[in-house]
Amino acid sequence: MVAVWRRDHYVLGGGTGEIALIALSSQKLPDPLPVSRRRHGMPDEGPGAGAVALVARDRAEDPTWFTEQIVAPFADLIAADLGPEHATAALHAEHAYVIEAQLADPDDLGHVQAAWALAKCICEEGANVVIDVYAARAHLGSEVAGLPPERAFDIMHEVTLFFDEVGDGSLAAWSLGLRKFGRPDIVLLGLTPETATDGALMLRDVATTLAAGERIEPGDTVQAPGGRKVVAERFEAAHAPVVAVEGDAILLR
Repeated sequence: MVAVWRRDHYVLGGGTGEIALIALSSQKLPDPLPVSRRRHGMPDEGPGAGAVALVARDRAEDPTWFTEQIVAPFADLIAADLGPEHATAALHAEHAYVIEAQLADPDDLGHVQAAWALAKCICEEGANVVIDVYAARAHLGSEVAGLPPERAFDIMHEVTLFFDEVGDGSLAAWSLGLRKFGRPDIVLLGLTPETATDGALMLRDVATTLAAGERIEPGDTVQAPGGRKVVAERFEAAHAPVVAVEGDAILLR
């Protein structure tokens, strides 16, 4: 029996939890796939397993569409995370397996867990690369195949932290992936190289809190490292165009 990933501080009223994974393979995989709850980590409780959908796409059906819609948009991401060799291999993948799940205001994280369980099965069968769309991260298929089925939830496997320089020379930092939990991503502005580590720790800690089910709304106060308090407000792209978030995001300052 695989225990579902719980949200011990769940607060009603969040958004839709969404996850999207794309597994790329040079070979066509078995249909149906030999998915095992115990071996792959599919949760036994909650609606998560039933919320996951899998769609197979083959390059041969429409080579141009496959390249432009499935592979090319993620080539730079794969190259940055895994290296140019894997990016080249991904560009020549013949098959894509698109895993998606959506749950309205989920009170556990079984949909995330179930999506990775299906990805693990697909990678055991031969997929080379998995793209975590909303976290903007690429994983080696061998890494995903090796995920322990009964592992504990790990926020840093689900969320990616980004830093970039803005026009005044300061740093912006933001999360991607909180959409999986039905929560907005978090943005920090005005960081310096000296405060970047504290910024990363704050993003990690806030992401952990939101994944556990808490909510942050504009006007809320959040405690930063060192005891300083910051106020949440709705992030607007005009604040820092370099920040690449999609959908709602919360700026803490």
